[in-house]
Amino acid sequence: MAYDATLGKLLLFSGVRGDNSCQAASTWILQDSWTWDGNAWAALHPASFPPGRSFGAMAYDDVRRTTLLFGGGAANSDPMRLDTWTWDGIKWSQFHPSAAPSSEGLMTYDTASDSLLVVAESTYSWDGRTWTDRHPAHSPTTGIPAFMTYDAARRTAVFVTVDFAGTTATWTWSGTDWQKQHPVHQPTGYSAFGAYDAKRGVVVALVGDQTWTWNGSDWAQQHPARSPDARYFASAAYDPAVGKVMLFGGKLYGVVRPNNEFVNNELWSWDGTSWTRAA
Repeated sequence: MAYDATLGKLLLFSGVRGDNSCQAASTWILQDSWTWDGNAWAALHPASFPPGRSFGAMAYDDVRRTTLLFGGGAANSDPMRLDTWTWDGIKWSQFHPSAAPSSEGLMTYDTASDSLLVVAESTYSWDGRTWTDRHPAHSPTTGIPAFMTYDAARRTAVFVTVDFAGTTATWTWSGTDWQKQHPVHQPTGYSAFGAYDAKRGVVVALVGDQTWTWNGSDWAQQHPARSPDARYFASAAYDPAVGKVMLFGGKLYGVVRPNNEFVNNELWSWDGTSWTRAA
């Protein structure tokens, strides 16, 4: 999910069936495009779509005014994909760049360099035509990649990982290299999703069922009266039209036996103080 400034709406691509029978099925991936206008979801019906996928990376390219989709797939569900697609507000178009990351990754738009960044087996930038390996001296290799977002106040990408013990790590991008941060406070949880909150100038993260904010040097736990349940595989994006961070979907864990997971299509919004179920 990403905010598409061309449309002025949130853009969501692909998804999964929501019934329990699909958990281990090879046909559970949907091939959908949807937009959220602040009030309701609307299905898009372009002439063609990228193949449906899990874990695709998507972000809006401010310079080229298109949303870019890269890669996706998972060994236990759907084919691994390393393809590059753009959405111009009307249609999806596939690119065939001369170089590309060799694994799936996380994506954000880097305003400082006016390029999209993907962190996969290395860090790559997209210039509208091809992917370029930036060859950083260090990479955020601690734990499992959880989310990446661009901190506009500090002009740096922020990359968060989670390990199997529930410990998170925070990395920031200087433009040429990654630096691991050592904040006084560090969130803990088995999943994390986040986005930069432009209205309040902080990164907002749902870690497990806890809400945390990053101010560029430290994490601070927030204590809303109500929060989304802990989940895996959700998507988060900032919606400037409403000035809120939006969180969509995922699999709730610890609520269904024997699978211990439940696919949902919940949409939540964060206004800086509280979470509200939007849809």
